[in-house]
Amino acid sequence: MIRTIVRCLTTKVSLNPKPLAPNKPKASIDFDNEFQDEIEIRLIAGKGGDGRSSFSKTFQNEFGGPNGGDGGNGAHIILQASKHLTSLNNIRKMYIADNGEPGEANFKKGKSAEHLTVQVPVGTIVKKMNGNMACELVKHEQKFIAARGGLGGKGNYYFLSNMNRAPTECELGASGDKKKYKLELQLIAHFGLLGFPNAGKSSLLRTISRARPIVGDYEFTTRQPQLGTIEYDDFIQIHVADVPGIVPGASKQDQGLGSQFLRHIERCLALLLIIDMSVERPWEQYDLLMNELHDYKMDLTKKPITVIGNKMDDPDAKRQFDQTRQYIPYPLLPISTIEKINIDKLMLYLRKQYDELITDEWRERIK
Repeated sequence: MIRTIVRCLTTKVSLNPKPLAPNKPKASIDFDNEFQDEIEIRLIAGKGGDGRSSFSKTFQNEFGGPNGGDGGNGAHIILQASKHLTSLNNIRKMYIADNGEPGEANFKKGKSAEHLTVQVPVGTIVKKMNGNMACELVKHEQKFIAARGGLGGKGNYYFLSNMNRAPTECELGASGDKKKYKLELQLIAHFGLLGFPNAGKSSLLRTISRARPIVGDYEFTTRQPQLGTIEYDDFIQIHVADVPGIVPGASKQDQGLGSQFLRHIERCLALLLIIDMSVERPWEQYDLLMNELHDYKMDLTKKPITVIGNKMDDPDAKRQFDQTRQYIPYPLLPISTIEKINIDKLMLYLRKQYDELITDEWRERIK
């Protein structure tokens, strides 16, 4: 609490923002937390309440006429964008809204059900099952009525007329919509970590954030995208996604974990290519990664790219780094997640890139 107050008093507009150390302890165990960036959901809106058929019977007015009330309306299911969410992990696969209450005698209308609001991240694309886009939630608190509740039925008083002075008929409440949608995230992270197995992607994410992805000396420790957050002293947060490692030919032959990782990469603003400086000819890893991006979708190679040379603590890394620099046209940053070499410089570099990438349009979306 004291730390937060000090930050509020001392932080106005930081000209040179610095990354903050995590103010909460990390988890004591490693875990492979599944990150959802697309999901299919089924929605059942509320049914309207039935109308009531009744007649007034009071002292000295035994045939007072119809007084059945209308039923209440069923609840809508509303999708609302929230800047406080970053994934679809909190979304259930089915939502059922409440029904409206039936009408009562003495013209009492049944209570309408409260609408069910489902929070989704800003940038969620709502698609129909045929692939057509139904809505794109791009601003904080923007809403979309995904399934409409049924109207309440009319009581028998509604059918009173000169021709029918004692109507007994009443309406049943209408059924609510039953819809299926596919939700997709337009943007899952600002930066996507891309590299071959054991290049050090998960280790880097653990080093720069509170994320605790599994790290091991074997291939494909990361099976689902992992998301980490870097916080700066001006309250800006940068999201970094660690996607499953790939092998040569994954974009065509579905080797390793297949080309699924490229779907996640498409939803990042910029790419961080991690190559291992402890192996011979590390620039060949860069060539293979770029070929996979190009073969899957050429537009991926047009994203801002930074190459990170990891494992600079290796005795031969310095020599191989100097050789690799001659082959790579993009910025090449040397780091070591084990010895924490240049980690602070990397986080400052990411913030600089973030300021250049985030446009006024994106800033407006999360206000």
